Amino acid sequence: MAPLTSLLLATLLSSASANTVQWGISRNSEVQAQQLARRSLEIQRRGLGLEARADTVAVTLLNAVQAGLYAANISVGTPPQSLQVQIDTGSSDLWIPSSTLSVCEDTRDGGCQGGTFDSSKSSTFDDVERNGFNISYVDGTGVSGDYFQDTLTVGGSTVKQLEMGLATEGTIGVGIMGIGYNTTEANVDTGNGTEYANLPQALQNAGLINANAYSLWLDDLQASTGSVLFGGIDTKKFTGDLISVQIYPTIEGGQNIFASFSVAFTSLSATSSSGTDQLTPAGYATAAILDSGTTITLLPDDIAQQVFQELGAEVSQELGATVVPCALADKNGTLNYGFGGVGGPVISVAVSQLVLPLSLPNGQVPTYSNGDQACSLGIQAAGNLPVLFGDTFLRSAYVVYDLDNNRIALAQTDFNATDSNIVAFESGGAAIPSATSAPNEAAVTQTASGIPKIGVTATATGNGGAATFNPTATGLSAAGGFTGTSTSTSSSKKGAGAAGAQPFQWSAVVVGGITLLGMGLGGEIFAVL
Repeated sequence: MAPLTSLLLATLLSSASANTVQWGISRNSEVQAQQLARRSLEIQRRGLGLEARADTVAVTLLNAVQAGLYAANISVGTPPQSLQVQIDTGSSDLWIPSSTLSVCEDTRDGGCQGGTFDSSKSSTFDDVERNGFNISYVDGTGVSGDYFQDTLTVGGSTVKQLEMGLATEGTIGVGIMGIGYNTTEANVDTGNGTEYANLPQALQNAGLINANAYSLWLDDLQASTGSVLFGGIDTKKFTGDLISVQIYPTIEGGQNIFASFSVAFTSLSATSSSGTDQLTPAGYATAAILDSGTTITLLPDDIAQQVFQELGAEVSQELGATVVPCALADKNGTLNYGFGGVGGPVISVAVSQLVLPLSLPNGQVPTYSNGDQACSLGIQAAGNLPVLFGDTFLRSAYVVYDLDNNRIALAQTDFNATDSNIVAFESGGAAIPSATSAPNEAAVTQTASGIPKIGVTATATGNGGAATFNPTATGLSAAGGFTGTSTSTSSSKKGAGAAGAQPFQWSAVVVGGITLLGMGLGGEIFAVL
């Protein structure tokens, strides 16, 4: 199977300031398609350059292309064993693959090249709950094993007796660093245990950071550097105002639980050289989750179809993707997302940041019948899944996650910024540094569960049929089917756009009514759209 979006891996190459932990990002494009199928990572090893200071912890990330996963280098145990783990704000457990995990033996797909952990070689290993760890993800993958405690070093800072999961069985070959709310830890979700201090909380408990908070700067699609910073913000990594909005709890079993980073998504417009189209009506508000463990963005079905019409995108059930000409990446224009109501943060995402590589099972790039190459759009309709803002949105936003105060602050990211000015949180409960609160916060209700998820992607199958995991809404036609685009007066129905609205000029790259042609396995030619 061929990967759809970028695979992002990490290395510790950090700069730090008082009471923060930071990761940075770089890009590597050589990843094999089969590795995505089994959630294994092709890892390019990098050297370590660490500097730790009080009040913050900073770590640099390595970014590799093809599957949309951000990860970091860590070391576990005594003496330390090096591993790479994916950073995921949509789950809460830090778990690592055991050296006995069977998927690591499958060298055809690279095995567990992010490293494995041999508990017998660590003098500080403590197995605290045998067979107590069991986690599954929306894409059908999962692992199980033990909860254990051991020494963890990340970003030049060390936490002793950190509780983690050790995967001894399962289908994922790279560990996950879940940094969400403790309420979604696997033992809590399964009803088999109670909350424990996961990594952000443990960093605070150890006095390495002042607050259970961190900021995320992923930089642009082609970036070589970026960061996640525990315990502080970097004022040189964003432009304009940093504005905070409320995180809303999830209603589960009649109770309000902070289980995911749900905020009020309140507006969307599209801007190009031809003007601006408003895609949501006045007073619009719906719950949306900010999740770095999701590679794409999932919008409400009716809003997604308006976006598809604006960009000239077509939904392909055969490829399991929303397809656009690759030439769309050369067009100017933005999608502008608003949060928290009037006066809240607005993040503009350039259309060039939404065009992602698309491959067939044999590695070939699908083409339109006129010879133009086809790419994937990093937006899909949510269907029955929660509305999610994944990496195709987060790259354009500087995001501060304040778990102590249940607030998220957003600002426009400063792509390829080279300067740094790290400001630590003063204490747990203190306001987000340099941030103001949205003045007219819209209330929303979140009923979606906090089920962990990683790498929500779509990839073509061996015979050109359904995608391995396709979050596209059921019943959408291949052409999208939306008849209007701008000045929408209602977002509750498909096709609610005003008559006469015209797509933006960037959609002129689409050759109307053509058929995508591609080569399937064994040389079979099939029509895609």
